[in-house]
Amino acid sequence: MTRLAIAGCTEAEIAAITGHSLRDVAAILDAHYLHRDPALAENAIRKLEKGTKIPD
Repeated sequence: MTRLAIAGCTEAEIAAITGHSLRDVAAILDAHYLHRDPALAENAIRKLEKGTKIPD
């Protein structure tokens, strides 16, 4: 689940692959995995930078 989230998969996509409910995916990721993974923070910063880039 963590690798899917880091790769940019939505919770719905993760649920479709794992068979968990959306609520369970969110709870599992929040409680056990994502808060410990610095790669997610790096991905978020890249998205922020991409989304706020001023056009040349």
